[in-house]
Amino acid sequence: MNSTLCRVMAKMMIDGFRPYGGEIDAGVYAKLGCKDSSRAYWLHRWPILHCLGCKKRCTPKSTNGFQVPMKFPAVQERGKFSLLPEEMLRTKKLLRVDEAAYCLSLSEATVRRLVDEGVLVRHVRLPIRITAESVQEEMERVDW
Repeated sequence: MNSTLCRVMAKMMIDGFRPYGGEIDAGVYAKLGCKDSSRAYWLHRWPILHCLGCKKRCTPKSTNGFQVPMKFPAVQERGKFSLLPEEMLRTKKLLRVDEAAYCLSLSEATVRRLVDEGVLVRHVRLPIRITAESVQEEMERVDW
């Protein structure tokens, strides 16, 4: 695979094309004039298909002979915590960084920065634990 082909493929992937894994009828290759169907590498954004197997870069005019790909819903990530932020603050005195980030709807890096700036109060010993009171105070701060 040369660098030009890598750039073309990367651009297509960014544009939403994905590798095509369905069955392809042999007549499709005959219609396109493909000499070696084993080299074919198809990308698709259904119903648009592109073959990157040779220099011709074939794009069939129709999807006849191609198996329709099944659409699967995106995998939804399960919530990491079973408690609501308010319940977590009520039941725990010290929170881990990820728990504080969950309560404040911030990234863990932002929570660590707030600890370094002194906005959130941490426990003296490692690992870093943040007091529920300081997280609660930060949650109650609202700019109107």
